[in-house]
This record gives sequence, C-alpha cells and structure tokens, in this order.
Amino acid sequence: MTTPDASAERLARVLESVPGPSEGPAPVADLCTAAGFGPDDARTAAEVFVGLLRASGAVLVTAEPETGRLFAKSKSPAAALFLGSLAAYLRAGVPVVDNWTRAGTVEPPYQPNQVLAGPQFLHLIEHRRLGLFAEAAPLRERRIVHVLVKTRFRLMGPRYLMIYDRAARQYQLPGGHLRADDPDPLAAAVRELEEELPEFAFDTGRDRLVELGEVDVTQQSRTYGAVTRYRIVHFQLVSTRQSLNIGPDGQWVSERTLLNEHALVKGRTLNTAGLRRLAAELPGGLGRLAAGLSFGRRPSLLVLLREKPWEVLGAALSVIGLVITLVQVAIEMGAG
Repeated sequence: MTTPDASAERLARVLESVPGPSEGPAPVADLCTAAGFGPDDARTAAEVFVGLLRASGAVLVTAEPETGRLFAKSKSPAAALFLGSLAAYLRAGVPVVDNWTRAGTVEPPYQPNQVLAGPQFLHLIEHRRLGLFAEAAPLRERRIVHVLVKTRFRLMGPRYLMIYDRAARQYQLPGGHLRADDPDPLAAAVRELEEELPEFAFDTGRDRLVELGEVDVTQQSRTYGAVTRYRIVHFQLVSTRQSLNIGPDGQWVSERTLLNEHALVKGRTLNTAGLRRLAAELPGGLGRLAAGLSFGRRPSLLVLLREKPWEVLGAALSVIGLVITLVQVAIEMGAG
C-alpha cells in the first residue's frame, strides 16, 4: 500500500468524519478544519465536498437558514460504509473506477471488471441521468453523416442497407463522424462509404449523393457512454451500379424494420433515431423516395422464408396441390 499524500489524507479524514445516520448533522466546514484544512481553505473545501457528496447520493446536506452554513450526515449505514470505502481508496492511492482507455459499453448482466471500467461506469450513471431528466444536457456534441442506400428486390420490395458497427455493437446506416480534415459533410459521406463498403470507390460518373436533411438527436454514446448531441446530415446514394459488395457486416432490411426502434437484426439493435426523425419530416416518408440502386436480383430462399414465411408456405402448398392433382389425373388416364 502506498503512503497517501497530505491532500489525500485530509480528504479521507473528511469522508470518515461525516456523521452516521443515527447522529446529528455536522458543519462541513468544521469537518474540513478538523481534517487539517486551514481556516481560509475550510469554507471553500466544504463547498466542494458538499457538491461531490451530493453527487454520490450518500449524504444528506442541509443549510442553516441564518448563516448559510452547510451541514451533512450520511443517509444510511450502507452510505456511511461507502464513504469509508472511498476514504480507504484515497489512502491507498488506487482509483475506484479504472480502465478509462477502454472504448465501448456492454449490456447487462455485467461482470465486476466491466462495471468498474470507466466508460461502462459512465454509461450507467449517464443512463440514469437521462432517465431522470428528459432534457438532460449533453456532455459532448458531434456532427455525423449517414447515407441511405435504398434498392428494390423482386418479390421483396424496398430494402435499405445497414452496417454493423462493432464498437457500438449496433446496426446503423453507412456513415460516421466528420473529421477535422473533412472539408464538408458530403466529402465525409464519400469517405465513409469507401471505408465501410468493400472495394467501393466513389465514381462521379455513376454515383451521386443527394442531401435529404439534417436532424438533431440527443442520446447516449454506445462507445463512450456519455449523453451526446448528434447533428446528423443524411444523404441518399443514387447510382447506376448493377451490384454492391456490402461485406459480412452489411444487411438489407425492410422499412418496417428500419423504423422500428425495438427491432433486432441478427439479435442486435438498430441505431436509427435520427432516421426516424428525418422520415417524419420528409413528405411521404421514406416510402416516397425512389430506389437509388436497381439490382433486379431475386432474394435467396432463406431470405424469403425469413421475411415472408406465410407467402412462401402458401406458394409451396399450391405447388404441392398442383403436383398431386396432376398425378391423380395421370393415374386416372392410365387406368382408363
């Protein structure tokens, strides 16, 4: 165990001296003075401590009406133990939450090492903040480009391309963050298509991007966990290409799946909050948009079974019935 420095020792003493739930509240400035803070620093330290202790949720803080002095006591025996544990961490010089360099968050159930990873812990407290306050202020802001790739398969109707984001573990439209060296959203959209679609090289002779609109969405980042304001510029790819290599991370989905916030693709959720907002603003919605790509391909039998099981079953029964009828006719003719 490392020897704590003077400031860490003073902070630990304050945490340990907060009265328990069965005791009366104590002036926080007096606790700071007793812990070794000088008279001039005790009031400032008390205000800082109160802010941190309130955020922890472990301490009940009151103010004296006449003087404004702040008083504190722990809310419960477990809360008092929590403050004692924090004090022990301070003295040991060991962080409570670690691994802040790890990117990405996971869904429950959690392992202890996952909960105490920085981004995961941030995700948990930010998720709670977003639930408590509908208008929770974002901690960060990012500008995003998304590209709608729409085609139409025979027997299936319109389909839209989704790409699996391995960092966020979600499906989303092709696209991503604007970088500092992107001159504008259009250039960023071209770059993202070339990065995410195998062997794709944007060709101005046959490819163009049509801007559909910009929307704002505030939600949690699946990578960092923080509540983030996303300004999303949407484009549609319009091309004369006869084929498109979408790679193993791509999936063609229906509009119903695309706009359903609870939909799953291969067991994974879809990040389409921005697209849903855009669709509500477009005259006629996404259905009025012409297909930007015309492949003319028939879907595989497995895709048909997944997307239209009853239609496939009906067609199969019709064929079987026709075969049985023909066999019966042939038998009757042979018997005659």
